[in-house]
Amino acid sequence: MNEQSIRNLKNKFLVISMLSFITVMVVVGGLIYVGTLVVSRREAHEVTQTIVDNGGSLPSVKTVIKNDQKANNTTASGNSNDDSSTVVSDSPQDNINYFLKTMFGTRRNVLTNKDQWYATRYFSVILDNNDNFIQVKADRIASIDMGQAKQYAKMVSDNAFKFGSVGNYYYQVEKQKHRTLVVFVDCTQQIGLTNRILYMALILLGFGSIVSFLVLRAFSYRAIAPEIKNVEQQKQFITNASHELKTPLAVIKANTQVQEMIGGKDEWTESTMRQVDRMTGLIQNLVTIVRAEEKEDTGDRIDTDISAAIRDTVKSYLPVAENAGETLNQNIGDGIYMKAVESQIRQLATLLIDNAIKYCDDHGTIDVVLLQKGKGIRLQVSNSYANGKNVDYSKFFERFYRADESHNVDKGGYGIGLSIAESLVKQYNGTINVSWKDGIITFDCILKG
Repeated sequence: MNEQSIRNLKNKFLVISMLSFITVMVVVGGLIYVGTLVVSRREAHEVTQTIVDNGGSLPSVKTVIKNDQKANNTTASGNSNDDSSTVVSDSPQDNINYFLKTMFGTRRNVLTNKDQWYATRYFSVILDNNDNFIQVKADRIASIDMGQAKQYAKMVSDNAFKFGSVGNYYYQVEKQKHRTLVVFVDCTQQIGLTNRILYMALILLGFGSIVSFLVLRAFSYRAIAPEIKNVEQQKQFITNASHELKTPLAVIKANTQVQEMIGGKDEWTESTMRQVDRMTGLIQNLVTIVRAEEKEDTGDRIDTDISAAIRDTVKSYLPVAENAGETLNQNIGDGIYMKAVESQIRQLATLLIDNAIKYCDDHGTIDVVLLQKGKGIRLQVSNSYANGKNVDYSKFFERFYRADESHNVDKGGYGIGLSIAESLVKQYNGTINVSWKDGIITFDCILKG
């Protein structure tokens, strides 16, 4: 795992963690804000409805006091069966129900005592069916005069919503038989509280996001350290195993050669030599993958003639394609340069062209295309592949994967060539994708200079 891979892993961890934190904060803050807004609107609606039911005025304070005393007596006796009773039971379940009903219930009257009665500021306007003003009741509010009251009533009387808010007032429009009653209640404190909760949630979200980002950034390496260690151990195992396997393979090959010198070649010794060569090539490819994933030395990259490197690679495979009965075409732009290591570009092209020749349909066509892509390049290698409709292309870059489930090795290869190609592409912060359409499979590489 090179430095770029570690950075990408840390950035992915940071992004996922921050998105999770912000999502939770937004949901929690949003629920608090919406809950407060809903409760405030419900309480305001209860007050406006009480005023509407009383013809545009609050009930007298004596009535409110009488109701308050009745509620207190009911609480003391504990014998009321009313759903809106304030009786608190000894049962924990009843206490919870009472708390939830008190906080969010739909039958809680906010005008339960004289203090709330005196604190309520409102005005009401009565209009006839022709929207002419009949009466204005504004004796319970000092900040509104007759003209302003009429202006507010005219503003909301024709609204589609019969309950809503205008400025710091909640209003309710009641269409009656021969008149229209419009009630406004001053809810400055409730609206201010709701707005403060919203602003506080936004401030906490911003401040919490900054603090969380700094903390996560400081501890991100520790969080991904086990994963890095696991990858490094895997790479070390492959390297050590490769070195350990070379010695017995060399001995087997030497013994087989001696046996051929003494007794001559036969099908058994030839099979042994083929398997030894295959195993040796497999080990070499595994080492190549490990080296490709190690820290790249960008200092070795120079302005490289990519066009010439790809042309030479294609030229070397022309006889191979011809012997296989396939046609190898090329469409390579002239003068395409990029800062790169030429051997890596040649290796990438070799892997893709070799793979295309091996898996091309009989008498099929292979196309190699090279284009300039900003400061980088775009390399496309495609070949005829009639049976590629139902193939799972998402696994093509997995090591040892073969589309043929029998893992037939008659065509050669080890199933890791595309994995090596992917590692090479990642060194240039690029992408490699595979697609199939109309009987043609295409490997599309984008390398950034």
